[in-house]
Amino acid sequence: MIDRLRTLSPAWRYSLYVIGMLVLFSSALGAGAMAAMLFGRQFTGTHVGPGEMSTLEGGKLETPGLTRSSEASASPPSTETGSDESDYEASFVHKAADANSHGDYTYISDPSIDGDPNAVVMVTLMSSTKSGEADAYNHHIGVWYEPGARRWAIFNQDRAAVPSGATFRVEVPQASQTVVHHADLSNTAGNYTYLDNKLTNGEPNATLSVTQNWNPGGGRGVYNNHPVATIYDAKVDKWAIYNEDGASISHGAAFNVAVSADSTTPAK
Repeated sequence: MIDRLRTLSPAWRYSLYVIGMLVLFSSALGAGAMAAMLFGRQFTGTHVGPGEMSTLEGGKLETPGLTRSSEASASPPSTETGSDESDYEASFVHKAADANSHGDYTYISDPSIDGDPNAVVMVTLMSSTKSGEADAYNHHIGVWYEPGARRWAIFNQDRAAVPSGATFRVEVPQASQTVVHHADLSNTAGNYTYLDNKLTNGEPNATLSVTQNWNPGGGRGVYNNHPVATIYDAKVDKWAIYNEDGASISHGAAFNVAVSADSTTPAK
């Protein structure tokens, strides 16, 4: 073979050399891509979330890295105030059905939140299937992000199945008027966890709306199966989220908070 190559002209030998190098380069590139694909698959698995965590109890924190000692709004506070539709990026009604639900959660979808694990989603119950009244729905709800589906979902904190026909109001506030609060040892005592944010500090007349968020940013999170509300503590000039039934707030629990600054309603 070598003798045959030596009989070729220099131009032919150079051409064969170039072709050989291209073949070797293509082979190496293909092997690298295959290795990357196989390596990546080792770290790709089905995310386990609400209702599928058989070993998660109450308020045990599965991923300590999710807990933060302070919170921040997504962007600098807006100088505009108000509570009309202009305060929202999206506002719509979601109805649970067999096609969009799985056990204790029901998927919601909107271009403003799809594929965004850091979205701030606010949810309130409108009606259940039993009587059409919100008070007939005896479950504390929250939201969570499912990375595999790239969707947000509403879920029952007690992991009971979401009944078909249950209806919810979903709102996505302007980022400048939101806070994602994480309860940890530095800001939580008993059934109270204190917000520390320029949107809420020293603002007793602000109006706060709260939705529990199982896993801000995706990943695994924490359950807090209790009714929650907000209260202003004039002694420290801060707002607090608290469990209304007096139960201790689960360390690592997270909350989406929407803030409206021009309320005329007196603080508690």
